[in-house]
Amino acid sequence: MTITKLTDKYTIKRNKIRNQITLLRGQTEEGVAFFLNKIEETINTCDNLLLTWRTHGTPLGDRKVKEIMYETVTKTLEEIDHWRDNSSTEDTLDSLTSVETLITKIQEMNHAILKEEEDAATEFPSILKLLIKKINITGNNPLIRQWWYDVMTSRPPPLPKKEENNRKIILDRVEEGWIEEDWSRSMAHLLNDLLQENLSEPANQHRPACRVSMREYNGSEWKNWVKP
Repeated sequence: MTITKLTDKYTIKRNKIRNQITLLRGQTEEGVAFFLNKIEETINTCDNLLLTWRTHGTPLGDRKVKEIMYETVTKTLEEIDHWRDNSSTEDTLDSLTSVETLITKIQEMNHAILKEEEDAATEFPSILKLLIKKINITGNNPLIRQWWYDVMTSRPPPLPKKEENNRKIILDRVEEGWIEEDWSRSMAHLLNDLLQENLSEPANQHRPACRVSMREYNGSEWKNWVKP
């Protein structure tokens, strides 16, 4: 099945689940609302994973993400059918446990995508570019500023000794940027200027050959296979 078909089938099943939630909310039995809330949380978590992947993921793992999302909505539909056919407390608890497991799996994958992107940002150019992306996506969010301070404290990017003065320039300029009242608008321009002024490489500088890293999520971590 192509990635496009996977995405289309995911959307169809997700919409079917949303329609069933709307219909079932008319029931007044005890526990129905809680179960449906969990089903809705599962779908919202999948949608959030898709958004995270589009903005933070790499093309190499696209199929794996779409497969997991499709498998999740398929399993969710099965749990809804199972729950409707079995009204006992034990069966309801079994369905809830299964749904909770699906939510946890998707949340872990979402976290793994974000962590992989952040772990890959180890030098000033990539860190500043990631900071720009975070600001563009979330706007004036104080957690972004805290992330910057955490990175600069826990894993400050290395610089050659002759370029160490650039570190002070960068840190001072970024600190000045945070002071701006609407820093979510002005910071991106400031960071791009820093990239051009202090971190641009000469056009004729030799760059070592890159190696392509292929990552696959196995449910709890990303495995890496490296191709020369």
